[in-house]
Amino acid sequence: MTTSEALQKLQHYCAYQERSPFEVKRKLGLIKLPKERHEEVIATLMEENFLDEYRFAEAFTRGKLNQKHWAPKRIRMGLQEHRIPRVTIDRILGQIDLEIIEKNALYLVDRWFASKTKEQLTAAMQRRG
Repeated sequence: MTTSEALQKLQHYCAYQERSPFEVKRKLGLIKLPKERHEEVIATLMEENFLDEYRFAEAFTRGKLNQKHWAPKRIRMGLQEHRIPRVTIDRILGQIDLEIIEKNALYLVDRWFASKTKEQLTAAMQRRG
């Protein structure tokens, strides 16, 4: 596969949803492109604004907070799995409103309270962060 073909394929991959540089590198490993070209392709994607680490971290945090009701601790772990730098993670998590965190915790307690013992509920909440 040529560099331009790989670049076009990855542009579609990144346009579909926000991707982390780690995900793009993993995808590059699946594409039959020489490893010497990987950094060049990633740099081009960043220049053309298809790939942005901070934008990915914001979208990931927003989705996990609002849809999955994750707590900041679990979001931090998820961002670390995507190899996002600690500085970026701290900045993103610093923007989260405490009211949203409390609302999510109450939602989870209400959802699980009826069917769980106190120990099970405590363990479930700790897993959520």
